[in-house]
Amino acid sequence: MLKTSHTPPKSLYIHVPFCQSKCGYCAFNSFSGLDVLQDSYVKALCQDISASLKGGCLESIFVGGGTPNTLTIRHYAEIFDTIAKHAYLSPHIEITLEANPDLVSLEWCNALKSFGMTRLSIGVQSFLESKLRFLQRDHSCANVYRALDFARQSGIAHLSIDLIYNTPLDTPQSLEQEVAQASALPIDHLSAYSLTLEDNTRLADTSLEILPRLDAHMKACLGMKGFIQYEVSNYARDYQCLHNLGYWQGLEYMGCGAGAVGRVGQTRLYKLKDVRSYIANPIHARLEQLRIEDMNFEAVFLGLRCTLGVNTALLAPEKVKTLLEEKVCYLQRDRLVARDFFLADEIALWLSH
Repeated sequence: MLKTSHTPPKSLYIHVPFCQSKCGYCAFNSFSGLDVLQDSYVKALCQDISASLKGGCLESIFVGGGTPNTLTIRHYAEIFDTIAKHAYLSPHIEITLEANPDLVSLEWCNALKSFGMTRLSIGVQSFLESKLRFLQRDHSCANVYRALDFARQSGIAHLSIDLIYNTPLDTPQSLEQEVAQASALPIDHLSAYSLTLEDNTRLADTSLEILPRLDAHMKACLGMKGFIQYEVSNYARDYQCLHNLGYWQGLEYMGCGAGAVGRVGQTRLYKLKDVRSYIANPIHARLEQLRIEDMNFEAVFLGLRCTLGVNTALLAPEKVKTLLEEKVCYLQRDRLVARDFFLADEIALWLSH
């Protein structure tokens, strides 16, 4: 089951909901045209952080969005000053920020590095201009190379990019081209997300043909370039994201910002999604009390999607035996690991019935 403790969570997620424009596939809690609220939002966010951190030692911080690099250096100085006042930072802390490549500057990278950033994750999504237009992205490939060059100049230790695949424009050959371009970059991590058309996105309103299924080909292409799959959408070339590993291990975490989610013990906390409502009441959270059964299923669901696997003590022995005999999974000590992470959801559902 998910791990709980009496000590404060060691991971902090911070949500930045601002974007220059909303991408066609995006279902995250993000908004364009609200930049006038940034100062008020950061003030509220700092109140949220102050109330959420209860001392202890943070081992990872992840700033996601939205587009975190829409906030200025001054905003991040306020945020990290607040964190430092209310928690200790591990000497080996991982601090990740997501960024859009067209907004990355050398000054911004240098400043965030001075605040402690150790990892930058850049939303590339594609190296093909036609695919970027389809995804309704505003940046160009030139922005990507410039952003990574700035990050490298500033001495940020770990660099990652995101790619999206299984779009109507993808073919085995085009994916090979994109993976080749990605592998030539100075990155040690890559996230590859299969396109999903969720109801509250602009692309969901368009008429699309059946999307291709190129998961196995994407995994094979990345593997040949040294990127090893350690979670269904994440590939490491020497470095695995510690913050995300914490989620998949079932560790507790705090969430601050509009729409952020956290979990402490058997309580999940949901912050207000609407930006103005959050600014007016950043401390408010809707609480959900989790049953042991819910927590166990989440442990199974998350564990089978990655190399961590799931403790067999949570599973019916006869079902474990079937999965091993059919070579769907294998045992690593006392943990059941899926051979194909793309089948993890189906395996988890089968195990739950």
